[in-house]
Amino acid sequence: MDLENTVKQSWRQATIIKSLVWNSVIEVFQEKKDIDITPYLWSVQIKKKTILIKATKSIMKSEMILLDSDIKKHIESKFKKIGIKFYEMEIKYL
Repeated sequence: MDLENTVKQSWRQATIIKSLVWNSVIEVFQEKKDIDITPYLWSVQIKKKTILIKATKSIMKSEMILLDSDIKKHIESKFKKIGIKFYEMEIKYL
């Protein structure tokens, strides 16, 4: 029973992290560029200590790289609210 709860918690935490990252990218683009990037975001994945953000168009990847510091600040502020240490993670745009 404890193992089952641990697995559920792990799955929930990963889902919450992905959702926060997804929403942070959308919010930064909305604030800085006044663009809805939702149709161009493909996925957010977590691989160990790396967060992979995939876009459908390479131009969006380039724009995300340009706004990298703003995206990281936005994610960090959201992570602090729920007690996740962001400095341990790395973001890559694909």
